[in-house]
Amino acid sequence: MGLSIGSQRSHQGALFWCGLPGLIFLGLFGSVSAAQAGSFLPGQYFLLDHPDGAISPPPYGLRMDSLGYTFSVELNGAEVVLDWSGGTTATLTGTLWNNQTSELWSVDYEVTGIVTAPANLGFTATGGNGSLIDPSLSVTSLVGKQDGSGSAFTLLADGHRLGGHPSSGGPDTPVARGWIQGSGTNDWLAIVTPIPEPGTGLLFGLGLICLGGIRRRRGP
Repeated sequence: MGLSIGSQRSHQGALFWCGLPGLIFLGLFGSVSAAQAGSFLPGQYFLLDHPDGAISPPPYGLRMDSLGYTFSVELNGAEVVLDWSGGTTATLTGTLWNNQTSELWSVDYEVTGIVTAPANLGFTATGGNGSLIDPSLSVTSLVGKQDGSGSAFTLLADGHRLGGHPSSGGPDTPVARGWIQGSGTNDWLAIVTPIPEPGTGLLFGLGLICLGGIRRRRGP
């Protein structure tokens, strides 16, 4: 049996209003996907442990030989956010999981002297400084160290050292790496992924609700 004229109009209205947030969601999802696929645009990003750390396991995003520790940027409640507005500085702030002492530490690190790479591929930076804070509130200073090219921190959508780890990303996945002064190897090595827009989840949920309502109107 077909729908009545009133039901058809109601159904068409539901399609319009449910399709609108769906289109918005697709636009947001597309923009996030674009940030992951071969480009790096200003915004806020989560750091993820890189699978190719030289002394893994356990996985880490920050290695500090001078302290004898490695730190995960995502295990056991750890979360580090990179915030870049497109200017000459960026910040890395949040919590780190100490893989050796099983504690959450805090980190506050500023990358300075940023030069944007061509074609939205990311940036390089000439300096960095900040601090690590342990649970007893003891502070360890962090000072950037330049490599042979003059870079103290690099973030490029180039899949750095992911060739043997296809499940973690491809040749255009954004990867952050940076060097810190101190004895031994002290460096950042982390995959970078966009933080979803606050409204994306709401729009997605609304879309699912609308789809369910349309199906009920259509009947079996």
